[in-house]
This record gives sequence, C-alpha cells and structure tokens, in this order.
Amino acid sequence: MPVSTKSSRPSPLGRRHRPVKSLAKALRILDALGDRPGGLGITDLSAALGAPKSTVHRLVATLESCGYVVFDPPTARYVLGSRLAKLGEQLSYQSPLLTFGVATLEELTHKCKEASHLAILEGTEVVYVSREESKEPVRISFGMGHRAPAHCTALGKALLAGLTDAEIRMLYKNSRRLDRLTPHTRTSLDDLVKELAAVRREGIACDNEEYMAGLRCIAAPVRDFSSRIVAAMSLSMFKHKMTADRRAKFKAALLQAGYDLSQKLGFADPRKPAA
Repeated sequence: MPVSTKSSRPSPLGRRHRPVKSLAKALRILDALGDRPGGLGITDLSAALGAPKSTVHRLVATLESCGYVVFDPPTARYVLGSRLAKLGEQLSYQSPLLTFGVATLEELTHKCKEASHLAILEGTEVVYVSREESKEPVRISFGMGHRAPAHCTALGKALLAGLTDAEIRMLYKNSRRLDRLTPHTRTSLDDLVKELAAVRREGIACDNEEYMAGLRCIAAPVRDFSSRIVAAMSLSMFKHKMTADRRAKFKAALLQAGYDLSQKLGFADPRKPAA
C-alpha cells in the first residue's frame, strides 16, 4: 500500500538492485509537474532535473504516449495526465487509510467548519495524502502530494511524536539547525524534542504560524493495529480564528476523529480519547 508507512518487511529488491536512472528521472518529471498546476515546458523541466533537453524530451514523450502527461497547446506546457488520476482513484480503493480517512476528514470539516488534512511521514517531511476544504470564501488548503517540513507543522509534530527521542535525533543527525520558514519557526533540535514530549502527553500538536505566517494548525495522530502512529490528521485556519474556546472544541473533535480512524485501521485500545 503506497500511502501506508514503513513496512515491517523490507523490499526484496531495494537493497540488491540499483535504481534505473532513466526511470528515476521520469518520476522526477512527474513530481515537478505535480508541484506546478500550470504545467512546465521542456526548458523548465530540463532546468529542474539538471538534465539535457534532449533527454527530458524523450522521457516526456514516453510519459505522454502512456497517458501520464499531456501537452497543452495554448501554453506549450506539459501537465499531468488522466492516467495518474486513475491510479490515484485505484490507490484510494486499495488503501484503508484513504478509504476511511476521506470520510473522516469530511465529517471533521463538517463539524468544525475548517479545512482538514491527512498526512504521512517520509523522512523529515510530511506528505499530504488527502484533504477536505472548508466552505469559506477565503480558505486554506494543501493539495494531495504537498510536502512540508515536519518540524514546523502540526501534522509533522504529531507524526514525529511517534518516534523515540533517539530516533528523532538520528533522523535529523545531518541538520545542525532546523530550517526557519517564519519568525515563529523553532530551529533548535533540543527545543523540538522537548515540544514533542508535550505532544505525547497531550495527544495534540500545534503549529502557531511556524510553517506559514498567519496560519495556525492543530493535529492528532492516527494509529494502526500495532498502536504505531502511521498518519496524522489536522485542522488548519487563519490565526484569528483559533480562539481558546475553539481550540478546545478542535482538540476534542480531532482526538475523536483520530481515535475513530485508528479503530478502523485495527487499533484496539479500549480507552476513549480525553477532551
């Protein structure tokens, strides 16, 4: 299941075979196009990959022939094709996290009237795998596949809290200072480790304009049958909307939603979440 986190069994191929470079480049093209909804031309893709235009053109032509990218004549750019949408739909059917997570996000946003997101951890980044937008005229939403640093997002902190302090320090062993995205971002690994201890106690993680100025988020973990944190769920809003009363309501709703989704993934803890 591509969106579930680490498997207990290593891939039988991963350590014995080197990656196929041309395939890796093709996948990077898809990633680059996914980050640019308006599409990219061959020149831009060549610069993004650091590869010759002739190489990029051959790869794009292959992807286009298979339906993974489409050429848009009015803009002379390539965009993601319908084949990827079909794979995304198939992924939703195959993954219990998405199958149950989408409905949980819908209910959470309906109850709280704010955007909700579901994400997993990949290295030191969170990857958004589902979202539910609010009905507000001006709203916040991060699309599927969006990546963000784990240390400064509520989702990331909820996920990192599932690791031991030693595992966290190992994860960031090559980072002398954590990246600062806003004036509120914590850049000390020691401070992050201390905050994650509080996240474990409270069961809730917060982002107070640490990832994006004016944005506040609150997140709760999602566990599987082994009690391991495999995903996190969040509510995102503009900072003026996070009042003390609403935070208490959001915390209770998120804890309940995380507990409900965890149960659907086989989590068997009989205790109910505390508000």
